[in-house]
Amino acid sequence: MTQAALLESPESTMRMVEIDLADPGPGEVAVDIRATGVCHSDISVWSGRLPAPLPLVLGHEGAGVVTAVGDGVDSLSPGDHAVLSWLANCGVCSYCQRGEQHLCARPRTMLGAHTMPDGSTRMSLGGDAVRQFCGLGTFSQSTVVPEGAAIRIADEVPFASAALLGCGVLTGFGAAVNTAGVRVGQTVAVLGCGGVGLNAIQGAKAAGAGTIIAIDVHQERLDLAARLGADKVVTAGPEATKEVRRLTDRQGADVVIEVVGRPETVNQAIAMSRRGGTTVLVGAGPDVGIDDVLNSVVMSGKIVKGSLYGSSYVARDIPHLVELYRKGELHLDELVTETFDFDDIGRAVDYCAGEQGARAVVLA
Repeated sequence: MTQAALLESPESTMRMVEIDLADPGPGEVAVDIRATGVCHSDISVWSGRLPAPLPLVLGHEGAGVVTAVGDGVDSLSPGDHAVLSWLANCGVCSYCQRGEQHLCARPRTMLGAHTMPDGSTRMSLGGDAVRQFCGLGTFSQSTVVPEGAAIRIADEVPFASAALLGCGVLTGFGAAVNTAGVRVGQTVAVLGCGGVGLNAIQGAKAAGAGTIIAIDVHQERLDLAARLGADKVVTAGPEATKEVRRLTDRQGADVVIEVVGRPETVNQAIAMSRRGGTTVLVGAGPDVGIDDVLNSVVMSGKIVKGSLYGSSYVARDIPHLVELYRKGELHLDELVTETFDFDDIGRAVDYCAGEQGARAVVLA
């Protein structure tokens, strides 16, 4: 048994319940969740904007302590500290073999059906299956996940900061470093400076960008962006594109990373990039389209790229990010702008839905 926040219908209040949690099977691990971040995707399911099968335990950005392992597990032991990731790639498919682990089909079951890779779930209530968001379900005090979804980390990393590595940090940092391939001296604009966008700024800085421009509607986020590496800040709005062009000698940015996911901001991001520049779409939703593709993309020779999970290979990238954090080259603690007790998880969701701060973290 474990306590979890159960979502039974969109926009309803999550109900705290005791659910049954199965023991880990072969290739699986049980983890006590010590911290979980609240991500935009969680908000989208809760609000009904992103359809998902219910009942469901939300949460996909967590860290905790391994309590048990199933047969065949050799990378983790009870007592290990771990970051959870929904991208537990198979390692053998054509995508994994050519270094595109983020495109592996195996974790797409976790992402789409919100189950384990085999389509089953380890959570249940009264004998009925309860889905685990992204195959994880970190809005619970314990969970069972595939071995590849739990990445061992150094014990000294605070759980609240470590949890963010599982989604927001990996997605944003990777969008700049892996997907965009930011090069030394390039101008990078980041449109949307929440948890993911702030890490895109950190990734661009780590890659050696010459000028980083942060764009957001909230001044507190712009202030934090400046502390994390942005050289210029721009208030989001109809004039933002004109301002980015002014800051780049009217050329536009070499790379624009769009994290908001709204039709107007996606088209702004493309307009902000220079001729031949690259726009990386991180947050685009199903209602997003590109206006005037001929002139905005084709005739300008621009590249528009999608970024799934920062094009990351989690078994490599999470330990690398931990090492950057330990060296003081990656800021994680500063991203945690509010913490909540586990019983107040509903307030944490409201906090994030109101676009406050960078990241709220729930501590179990």
